[in-house]
Amino acid sequence: MEESAGNHEEITPELLMVMSASIAAYLGRNVRIRKARFVDPMQANAWGQSSRVVLQASHNLNIRHA
Repeated sequence: MEESAGNHEEITPELLMVMSASIAAYLGRNVRIRKARFVDPMQANAWGQSSRVVLQASHNLNIRHA
C-alpha cells in the first residue's frame, strides 16, 4: 500500500470488508474494491464549496421592474 504525505490511519482488511459489504448492500450485488485511500479533508471541503456555489448560482431570481 502506498503512503501519501501526512499521517493517515491504515486502511485495514477489516475496514475494506466493511466498505465492501456496505456498497454491496446498497447496490444489491457483490463488489470488488480495487483501490482505497483517505481523502484530504481540505480537498473534500473544496468540492463541497464548489457544489454549493453552483447550486446557489442556479437559483435565478425574477426581478420585476415597476
